[in-house]
Amino acid sequence: MTRWTQIGGDMSWERHGAVLALDEPTHRQVHLLRIDPWIEHEREAAVSHGLYLVDEKTLDYDDLGDESKDLRGALSYVGMELDEYEKLPPVHRAEILASYSGYDESRSVDRLAEALPAAAGEIEFWAGKESPEKLDAYDREMRLEALQANFDTHLTAGEMPPDEALAFALAGQPFEMDLKGQDAMAFEYAMAVAEASGSTDTNEEFATTVRALAAAPEPGELGRAKLDEVTRVLEEWERRHGDPADEDDGIAAAARSLASSMMESIGFVWT
Repeated sequence: MTRWTQIGGDMSWERHGAVLALDEPTHRQVHLLRIDPWIEHEREAAVSHGLYLVDEKTLDYDDLGDESKDLRGALSYVGMELDEYEKLPPVHRAEILASYSGYDESRSVDRLAEALPAAAGEIEFWAGKESPEKLDAYDREMRLEALQANFDTHLTAGEMPPDEALAFALAGQPFEMDLKGQDAMAFEYAMAVAEASGSTDTNEEFATTVRALAAAPEPGELGRAKLDEVTRVLEEWERRHGDPADEDDGIAAAARSLASSMMESIGFVWT
């Protein structure tokens, strides 16, 4: 086994955990790494510690023999006879002993890429080859599950979640948008009316931007000075999409819809 290989855990390793191993015969050592999503054991820890618990251990070949002080207990723990154990390769012997005696080092991380001991494509998983894109998708799914397990994600329309919930949902990353068409014009309109920057780089800026979108007034509610500021975008909307003051399909309705979509994309539903 010249590369990291999954030897334990689940086919859906990203959701239910895995044990990875690297056998180094020239150094007479086995390296083990176990990944467990915190949500499987303690839901609050996914917020306070990180999404994944990572345990590591290195065992020398000499630790895997019949004279190991933990062998009798380990065999009893897994329900295995000594002759069965002796037929196993070093990596599986190491896993049995580690499952009984424990791992030496532990850490918590928020991303699977930080948990893995090598690039995803270089590790042999039971379910097949992985990629950075898949890892990112797994992280998003895990964060959403942890968010729903720890916070109220169904909110009244226009309501913002507590700061802790929003911070967890955004995971310390800028919220990226690629606005086009109606969304782009509605965004420009709402930011101009609210005199907001429209930035979403931090939790606070994201919340400010969403609030500005959710509170976008109808064009008919604007004073003359504010209306003059948004004349261009209103005229462009009318040319492309019809009446900007339409209650259901106008520019303010589009702004509110965009705010709702932004919240939904990070795990919150406005009802």
